[in-house]
Amino acid sequence: MLSADEIARLAERAGLRRDDGSRGWRARRAWRRLVSACAAGDAAAQEAVQTMELTDTDVLGLLAAAPAEPAARAAYLVLIGQGAQHQALDLDGSLLTLAYRAAVPEVRERLRAHLAAEGGTEVIRAVVTGEQRDRLAEMSYDELDHLGHHLAERRSWDELRRLVLDLPLAKASAAARLLPAGERGAGAAEVLSDPSVPSPGQLRALAERLPRRRLIRHDFVGSYQGASFSPDASELALQYSRPTPWSTDVHAEIFRIGTGKVTRHFTRHIVTGPVGGNSILHLGDEILVREKTSKHLRQIIRIFPERETVGPPAPVSVMRRSSGGAVMLCPEGFAFVDRHAQDLRYLTMPQFGENGAYGRLSHEGVFGGLTTLPTARLVAFCTKEHAFVADEDGDLLRAMTMPRESARFDPALSFFSPDSLAVHHKAARPEHPVTHVWEFRPDGTLRDTARHWGPIRNGFLPHGWRSSLVLDDAFAERIHAVDGSWVDNGAHWLQLDAKTASGRARRALIALSPGQDMYVTEVSRGRQAVEVHSPHLSSARELLERPLLHATPSDLHLIRELRSKIGAPDVRAALGLLSACLTDRFGGDIALGATGSSPFGGPHDIALGEDGNR
Repeated sequence: MLSADEIARLAERAGLRRDDGSRGWRARRAWRRLVSACAAGDAAAQEAVQTMELTDTDVLGLLAAAPAEPAARAAYLVLIGQGAQHQALDLDGSLLTLAYRAAVPEVRERLRAHLAAEGGTEVIRAVVTGEQRDRLAEMSYDELDHLGHHLAERRSWDELRRLVLDLPLAKASAAARLLPAGERGAGAAEVLSDPSVPSPGQLRALAERLPRRRLIRHDFVGSYQGASFSPDASELALQYSRPTPWSTDVHAEIFRIGTGKVTRHFTRHIVTGPVGGNSILHLGDEILVREKTSKHLRQIIRIFPERETVGPPAPVSVMRRSSGGAVMLCPEGFAFVDRHAQDLRYLTMPQFGENGAYGRLSHEGVFGGLTTLPTARLVAFCTKEHAFVADEDGDLLRAMTMPRESARFDPALSFFSPDSLAVHHKAARPEHPVTHVWEFRPDGTLRDTARHWGPIRNGFLPHGWRSSLVLDDAFAERIHAVDGSWVDNGAHWLQLDAKTASGRARRALIALSPGQDMYVTEVSRGRQAVEVHSPHLSSARELLERPLLHATPSDLHLIRELRSKIGAPDVRAALGLLSACLTDRFGGDIALGATGSSPFGGPHDIALGEDGNR
C-alpha cells in the first residue's frame, strides 16, 4: 500500500492534462499506478479517484480493474464512487449484503459511510441489521465459498456457526467444515464435519438427482422394449423400437431423473426385428443393450460411454447385474460382461451342458428366471424342474425342486437375503399364482419357509422388506400387477393427476428403483409413454434444498415420518442429518397449535391434547 501523501501526489499528477484533454506520459503513469492501488483495495486511492474529474475512458479503466467476483465487485464500485454502476450490477443490494458480511470492520465502516452519503438508507438497514438473511440462506455455492472463507480468515466463528444453521443442508455442510474442530460445538456443525458424513459435494449431488415432481412422463413413438435404473437411481435407460417399411429402428435413451432431460445414445436399423423383454441394462458407468441377430443368437452392445460390440453374437439370456458388470445364462453356465471388456467371459459349470446332470440351460424366454445379488456375488436361475443358486465363481450352492403346482414355466425370482430366495410362478388360472420362499440354513439344508397363493402384494412380503431389499424388476412386476400383467389403478404409489387418471389407460410396471422409491410404468393406450411415479422423493428433495432458515419445529416430525417411507439408504441418511441440524437449530422450541404436527417428544417435553400430538 502507498502512503496517503504518495496517493495525493499521484492524484495530483494524474489530474494534469494537455490542452486537448489527454495526459502526458508522466500523468498516464501516475493514473495507472492510481488505478492499480484502487484494485488492490487502497482506501486512500479509492477516496482520491472520487474527487477527480474522470472521463468515460477513466471510468472504463477503473471498471476493468474491478474484481471478477460479483460481491467484491459491488463493494469496489461503491468504494470508488461509481454508484450508478453499482445499481446496474446489484439492483436489490444482495451482492453488497454478501460483501458486507465478508468484509473486515474498516471496510464495513467505509461502505456504511458511502451508502449514507448517497442516501441509501434501505440498503444500509438491510446490510447492517441482516434483514436479507433469506438472500444469504439462498446463496450460490460460489457466493458461499467467498463469504465462508472471508469469515474463516477473520476468525468470525460465531457468524460461521449461525450461517450453518441458516443454509440448506449441503451448503451448511460446506460452511461447517470451515470451522476448526474446537469451534464447532456439539450441534449441527460438529455432526456435518464428521469424516463419516457425506461431503458437501455428495450431499448436493444427492439432492440434485432426486425428482422434482411426483410424476414424470416421457412420451415416445414406438413399442417399449426395456428399462433399467442406474445403481444410484439418477438415470433411467429406456429402449424402444419403431418399425419402418424395410426394417425396425431401435432407440436407446437416457432419462435424467433430477432434471427430466432425455438424451439419445443409440439408434440402430435392424432387419430381423428386435428382441423383447429386458434388453437394456444400466451399470452406472456403462450401459449395455442386448440385440437379436438371429433366431437363437444375441449381440451384446455397449452403448455408453462409447459404442462398441462385446464379442460375437451368442446364445445368451437376459442380463442382470453382477459384482463386476453383467451376467447372463448360456447353455453350459454363465456368460459375463465385465466392465471395459471387449469379449464375453464364459464360465462353464459341470452340472450343465450336454453331459451335465441337469442338461443344457435354456437362454430363451427367461425374463424373470434369472436374478442376482451382486453384493454377495450370488446368481439364482431356474429350469422347468429346478431352481438353483450359484456364486459368480461357478460353484453350485443350492438346487431346489420346482413345485408341481406350477402349471406353466413363467417364473420370477428375487433374493430376499443371501440366505433366502423367493420364486413366483404363474398358474393355469391367472388368479391362482403361487410363491415359494426358500431359506438356506448354515448346515446346508433347505427349508421351504413360506408358500403363498394369490397376488404377492396380499400381505406376503416379509416385515421390513421395503428398506432392506432390492427386488428384481420381474419379481416386483408381479407384486403390483393384476393377473400378472397390469397395474392395479388403486396402487398406493401411483401418482396420477386429473389428466393422467382420465380415460382407460392401462399401465404395466417395467422397472423399480433400487430403494423401491420410484416405479416406472409403460402406458399402453393412446400415445405410448413411460411414467416415473415417486410418492416421496420429491418431498425429500424439497426439504434437502430448503434453507434451514425457512424450517419450523413441526418439520422435524415431517422429516422423521418421511424417512420411514423411503427405502434408499443415502436419502434416509441425508434426512437424518437434516433432522439433527433442525434439532440443533430449534433446541427446546415448542410447536403449538391445532394444525400441523409437533416434533417427537424429548426427555423434557410435554404433549398437550388427548392424542398427544397437539
